[in-house]
Amino acid sequence: MLLSGTGQEAWAKNGWPTCPEDGRRVEIYMETSMGNLRYQNGFNPAQLSQIKNKVRRQMGPLWVPNGLTVADENYNLEMTTQVYQLGRDRYCAVIKSAKVFIGYRNINVYISSKYPQGSCEYESILNHENIHVQIFRDTLYRYANSIESAVRKKAPRIGPVYLRSANATSKKLRDLLDAQIRPLFKRMSSAISRKNARIDTKANYRREQAMCANW
Repeated sequence: MLLSGTGQEAWAKNGWPTCPEDGRRVEIYMETSMGNLRYQNGFNPAQLSQIKNKVRRQMGPLWVPNGLTVADENYNLEMTTQVYQLGRDRYCAVIKSAKVFIGYRNINVYISSKYPQGSCEYESILNHENIHVQIFRDTLYRYANSIESAVRKKAPRIGPVYLRSANATSKKLRDLLDAQIRPLFKRMSSAISRKNARIDTKANYRREQAMCANW
């Protein structure tokens, strides 16, 4: 059972001892990764369609991809906590450290095996997919600092939490901090989707395909 309140003073008024720590001293570790970039051209359009469906890229039911960029967007939060027993069935807990990872483990660029390397069509697909790569990386770069600032600001304000059970302390503290960070990651992910959608349009594809003769 978690007892929530506005501060340590509220708990003192309810007969709870003050937590030995105020939770303000939290070590923050922030890791971002631009992703290991890998180019692959051993897949035909049908296979690329299967990959597209697996990652749920919305490109229209009849659209057959000649190229595809897939980035595994990742957000991970790890924490250490300190729990104090204040009496019988009375505990308080604070965050001691928080480690946040945001970024990509891999960015895979797929180019259809239908077009040989060096051909006009291959270079057109490559240029288009490299724009997607730049979108993934630029958007992460722009959001990383604001996310780190938010973590440094919000983590010291989470604790202490007061509980009737010591077993749930770490999960509760993690849930509270995660609720502050995850919406920021989702906002970044939404921005990436919007930017990618702007270049994945029929008009843009027509312009690109007009530059080559052997589609």
